[in-house]
Amino acid sequence: MKKSDIILKIRKARFAHIQWVQKAKSLVNGFEINEKDIPLTPDTCEFGCWFYTDGQILLTIFNEETVNELELLHNQLHEEYLTIFKIYFDTSDFGLIAKLLHLRKRVTSEEQEKALKHFRSLKQTSEKLIKKLNVMETQINMADPTMLERYA
Repeated sequence: MKKSDIILKIRKARFAHIQWVQKAKSLVNGFEINEKDIPLTPDTCEFGCWFYTDGQILLTIFNEETVNELELLHNQLHEEYLTIFKIYFDTSDFGLIAKLLHLRKRVTSEEQEKALKHFRSLKQTSEKLIKKLNVMETQINMADPTMLERYA
């Protein structure tokens, strides 16, 4: 794989991640968001789809610990978002009808404050993830292009 292809895919994954965070922000700020617009699990969002497919090339470029740190941050994001999701959407069996109709629960001011607190934590984790991606991208940019083509 060419260096430029790797960098382009990292940038697309980072952009998808930023959009995902913005949708979560919209939700906690009271905007109507369809629950399906913000995937819950790490392997179903666009960033996760990249990470668990093309992003695995990072394991050939960086040590396993570095890549695992990126995955851990990504998983933490989804854990925080799941907490937020449960504030806004009914996840009980009884809520199946509400889920099918994409209805949100009524949220109290205390629940809203709790969601904002979790979003702040999510945002901090997101900033760490983006920083890590930026460092990886810089290191790939500085790498000898022929070295990276071996990993195609």
